[in-house]
Amino acid sequence: MKDMPKIYYLHGFASRFDINSDKLKTLARVGPVYGHDIDYTQGSEDVIEESLDKLMQVNPDLLVGTSMGGWLAGILGAEAGIPFVAINPVTEPAHALKSWIGPGVDHQGQAYQLTDEVVSSYYPFTHYGSGLVLLDQGDELLPWNDTVRELGGYFSVHSFEGGSHRFEHMEEALELVREHVKD
Repeated sequence: MKDMPKIYYLHGFASRFDINSDKLKTLARVGPVYGHDIDYTQGSEDVIEESLDKLMQVNPDLLVGTSMGGWLAGILGAEAGIPFVAINPVTEPAHALKSWIGPGVDHQGQAYQLTDEVVSSYYPFTHYGSGLVLLDQGDELLPWNDTVRELGGYFSVHSFEGGSHRFEHMEEALELVREHVKD
């Protein structure tokens, strides 16, 4: 039996890497999951560079990311030649992050400051690389059909009925993830 693939997980905006989340526990059935805390209030170049450094230490077989992490998984996957899975990804971060500009508090209760300059440093989702896009049709932040329109011509896209922006179909998507890392 082939070794289980190493997975590098990239979380979304105002979140953190939590190995004990249900999503990552489920994903860990495909292979060991690695990751780090990402500060999206830095410019895109810093986020990309730091994430590339961290993931190269792991040398993963697959990148998986949710929301802004889905955007980042696409960018890094295309750049590093690593297959990626983008879950409910942000396709136009400069647009999607606009409403978060200013001071805020992340999901852990930590204060942050997001500037206009940083937001405009984020460019659209890649059209390159070996990507699988997973969507919950019930995503309350990003309309799933827009994502299908924007990425469907470039990547394999699967959507699940219901769910939310957090993505509630990891269990159902596991086989697709396994197949994608094999290809």
